[in-house]
Amino acid sequence: MKRIAFVFVGSVALLGACGGATLEPIDDGGHDKDSSPGNDAGTYCPSTVPANNSACSKNGLWCEWGNDPNMSCNTTAQCANGSWIVMEGADCLTPPNPSSCPATFASVPAGELCGNLVGTTCQYEKGMCGCAVPSGGPYPEDAAAVARWYCDSPAAGCPMPRPKLGTSCNSEGLQCDYSPCVLPTGASLICQGGAWENQPYGCAL
Repeated sequence: MKRIAFVFVGSVALLGACGGATLEPIDDGGHDKDSSPGNDAGTYCPSTVPANNSACSKNGLWCEWGNDPNMSCNTTAQCANGSWIVMEGADCLTPPNPSSCPATFASVPAGELCGNLVGTTCQYEKGMCGCAVPSGGPYPEDAAAVARWYCDSPAAGCPMPRPKLGTSCNSEGLQCDYSPCVLPTGASLICQGGAWENQPYGCAL
């Protein structure tokens, strides 16, 4: 049987860590962060995407604009060394759930075999689920024989669904994993300085 090894990495991982003091909300001139499409970055972020390399004052702050559950499909930015580093999202199209998806998040039979539905992803108000093979080892060519249903299942105290980067949080140091090594929409976040930050991750071969 042919086996293929692969590895996931954080979708918007940035080399180098940038620490920062506790953040204060940004005054965006009174604009509602949800007043126009895409202006939903978060409490601590500008309401619109800043220009790449433009000045910023809160080193370590991550921000996210867009409404796709897959972080790599949204525009993200980090304030590093006084400048915004902007990463444009991929050109993604998130279709409605296929008919093979269970009706609700609660009705997904997490952990059960899902056979030839491998690769199916299902979006719900509470989070993401999918029929997949985790990346904890070589990926078998006959994935349908071992694929199981998985759903976002972060640690206790983590919000559901995944919060946008830059939105406020209260549990300093809390790391929340949203199926980072299983689903294509996976991400790992950490509460740092009062806001959710991207947490680069790697998955074992």
